[in-house]
Amino acid sequence: MNTTIYFEHLKTVEEIKIRYRNLAKDNHPDLGGDADIMKEINAQYQTALKSCHGQRSEDREYKYKPDIEQELMDKLQELLKLRNLDIALIGYWIWVSGDTKSNKDALKAAGLMWNAKRKCWYYKPLSWRRTYQSKGNLSELAQKYGYRGFHTAEKENMPTTV
Repeated sequence: MNTTIYFEHLKTVEEIKIRYRNLAKDNHPDLGGDADIMKEINAQYQTALKSCHGQRSEDREYKYKPDIEQELMDKLQELLKLRNLDIALIGYWIWVSGDTKSNKDALKAAGLMWNAKRKCWYYKPLSWRRTYQSKGNLSELAQKYGYRGFHTAEKENMPTTV
């Protein structure tokens, strides 16, 4: 199989991540997609990101961290199964807002924690050791570290009877 079919014309980390999120929403098995296609997309995503190692974007240099990238992919796929959520990937952190009350138990089970200051849930990679707490609201963090977001489905698609 052609290993660049999904990401072959993309040159930046930002373009690759946007494309991945759109592909994941369309092809994830829990959302009606095919498991084999999603596995191929995941493999190609890692290859595409690896090719961007050392790339500069504004004043930052992208460093490919396969363990963190995989952890974030897995967590995003897990969160896509929930309903009525706004999910933002800001840097290496995932921020979740929207209808979080009805998803509270699932968010806790997924390892997310509540941020009282910003009034939303967040997830940071397990290997993330940084203890410095960034000042500012989510918009300021998004501007500083980069932002990609999407909204999960409002309701689960009910199967039709034949």
